[in-house]
Amino acid sequence: MAHGVATPMAVADQHSGLSGFADHVLNARVELYACLQLLADRGRFITGATWAAIALHEGNEFIYCAAAGDSAPVIGSEFNVKTLRPEQSLGADGKSLLVTIIRNSKTAGFFQLFSETAKFSDHDLQSIIRLADMVGTAINCMEAEQDSIPDEHPSVPALVAQSPKPAAPVLWHAPADVAFSGANKSSSASDLAVSIYACESCGFPVSRGRTMCVDCEERGTPSATMARLLAARQNEPESWLSAHGYTIASLLVSALVAAIIYWLH
Repeated sequence: MAHGVATPMAVADQHSGLSGFADHVLNARVELYACLQLLADRGRFITGATWAAIALHEGNEFIYCAAAGDSAPVIGSEFNVKTLRPEQSLGADGKSLLVTIIRNSKTAGFFQLFSETAKFSDHDLQSIIRLADMVGTAINCMEAEQDSIPDEHPSVPALVAQSPKPAAPVLWHAPADVAFSGANKSSSASDLAVSIYACESCGFPVSRGRTMCVDCEERGTPSATMARLLAARQNEPESWLSAHGYTIASLLVSALVAAIIYWLH
């Protein structure tokens, strides 16, 4: 009888462990896809491309995992490497851009952009290369998150006879430690809160101490602080001297010319 009780309990523990593992892996992959979508939107924004897409290596093919733009490839479709020339980052017409994502000296995917109007520049190429490096970092973070799962549940359940646990008494009130556990959870959540800093020009996440991202600095884009200062300067009331400065200068020049003519005569 003891064996009959222990076996279902062990199987239930194994099932809960596998379910927790699957949820952990799923959450890590969802976070990766969200990061890839952010990078695709970023690439399209800073280059002015019509669409941008990111394809990663899965199995024996490359699959689009993120895309931005109305005419972008469908997420989940296959990236056809044979019709493209991955060794060329910029297309011959300048309207296509392709950057290879390298991880561990191997091709992990591609960052692809296309523009129907403007041509891509070398500055756009360097910006996408930096974003491709961020894609590799995001993949590394996902794998590290998956590998950090503690092995709390063994793969083979122990079939040792266990005595059934006594049933817990029914309580007609909340346990006394509920309030304290809730307070501890809220305090720990506040301790884990992370401050996110954004570029004042485009809103892209930046590291602490920076007010603008690298791309906005290289392009000379004014920050929000500078824009506010310029707007405040333009909204300042104009003084009487500033408003009539041209008229006063014209009168002074006319008077000076008249004085010179009078002196010559």
